[in-house]
Amino acid sequence: MLDSLVVENLGVISYAELELERGLVVITGETGAGKTLLTTALGLLLGARGSPELIGPNGDVTRVAAQLTDGDRELLLRRDISATGRSRVRIDREVVTLAELGEATAHEVEIFGQHLAATLTQPAAQLRILDRYGACDDNKLRTLRSRAAQLTAQLTELRARGSERLRRIEFIDFELELLEDAKLVDADEDHRVEDEIARLASTRDRQALLTSLHDVLVGETGLLDEIARLSAEARVLMTEFAPRLDNLVEEIEDLAHESRDLLEAEVEDPAALAQLEERLGVLVSLKRRFGGTLAHVLDTKDALAQERSQLEGSAQSESAIVAELAALEPKIQAALEELRAARHRAAIKLTTAVRSLLVEVALVNATFDIKFEDVDAILPTFYFSANPGISPMPLGRVASGGELSRVMLAIARVAGASTPTLIFDEIDAGIGGATGLRVAEVLKAMAGEHQVLVVTHLAQIAAAANQHIVVTKSATSNTVATRLEVVDGAARVQEIARMLSGHPESPQAQDHARDLIARFLHD
Repeated sequence: MLDSLVVENLGVISYAELELERGLVVITGETGAGKTLLTTALGLLLGARGSPELIGPNGDVTRVAAQLTDGDRELLLRRDISATGRSRVRIDREVVTLAELGEATAHEVEIFGQHLAATLTQPAAQLRILDRYGACDDNKLRTLRSRAAQLTAQLTELRARGSERLRRIEFIDFELELLEDAKLVDADEDHRVEDEIARLASTRDRQALLTSLHDVLVGETGLLDEIARLSAEARVLMTEFAPRLDNLVEEIEDLAHESRDLLEAEVEDPAALAQLEERLGVLVSLKRRFGGTLAHVLDTKDALAQERSQLEGSAQSESAIVAELAALEPKIQAALEELRAARHRAAIKLTTAVRSLLVEVALVNATFDIKFEDVDAILPTFYFSANPGISPMPLGRVASGGELSRVMLAIARVAGASTPTLIFDEIDAGIGGATGLRVAEVLKAMAGEHQVLVVTHLAQIAAAANQHIVVTKSATSNTVATRLEVVDGAARVQEIARMLSGHPESPQAQDHARDLIARFLHD
């Protein structure tokens, strides 16, 4: 329930504060006084779009606030709109987003207006009404069909790329064969081959070095014989040098033997050198083709192998997609039949309920129907005829503005009353007299179950109110002021008399007003 509303600097409303009651609350006043601005204010608190044009002349901010009560739950709402168009929203004094505001109030208040009556002609609005009334849920069908559409798109892409995939596999096979034939050992093979080529290329130079070394050590004039002679003399003449010279003799002998062994092992091998140079050419070619290093070459090999596996798997994926699509088809059909049955059951019940209410809103000879004309027979179209003998046609093509408003009221009475508070903004356009009285009775009946706020020009609706708020506007040469006042007693009689005749002081109009008020008091 909407307990209170505060509006500051919204259009011609400088400041207004209302304490709202249960039941039927009507808001009346002269045209242009600012009645509809109250529903605009409530729309802002429900998450509607705001703009700087709403800001009045008394500052650069528009502020609206309200208190809602739902059982033990109390909700304090506030929204400020600045001259830049930015909004600042609070729920229970905590700053929130506009979307969070809409979510918090979606199940508390619903606004109906002439523009909403027009939306009844739209297929999406009619579908929402039917699903809400019948508690129909199309999530299962939409999820299944979305998955099927996704798989179909994947299958189409796979098949379109089939020839390209085969060409790519052929290319990858050629490259992998080249890499397999190369029999790469590891990422450092080229460095080892280069080192071995360098070693084999210098065999002759090492042979010459070892030969010269061996000759110097043990040749005809070699060091070994001379050092051995000096060592023998030192044992007689200078014993302190003898051990060191003996050691030197041993070292020269070892060095001579090692150089001889190495010389014998150093054999030129042109065939091995040619083979290594050929291998190095292969490795250089691979690096040039696949990357700057053998590490890059090996990475490329792995990547190509992985890609080929994926391409091979795409054929398997195609089979898997076809299988999944085949499995989805009966599930989609079952979900479709389930949804179709639920919506058709809801359509029968909604049609019956709306037809009975059309009489209550003075559409005595009208006909209302719901048809399903799409291929799947799950999308409703509301049909209407206001007169007997005329075949029903889609609602938007045959209903006048007043008729459309009354149809909307009947549907709201049946299917749209899902929130504690309902707000009707001048849906009485184009009706009056006995028709207005019937509409007032329907609104009064709805107010037994909900808090119903109505902005109206119709005296019959005003007379049915549990609370009557009058909006008045006064103007001076420089300012325009709008005032809101809860009226009762004589003041209320005068307002209803004004609505009936334009003359609030008219005794006849006042008598008529009292009769109307008394009628609803007795009800």
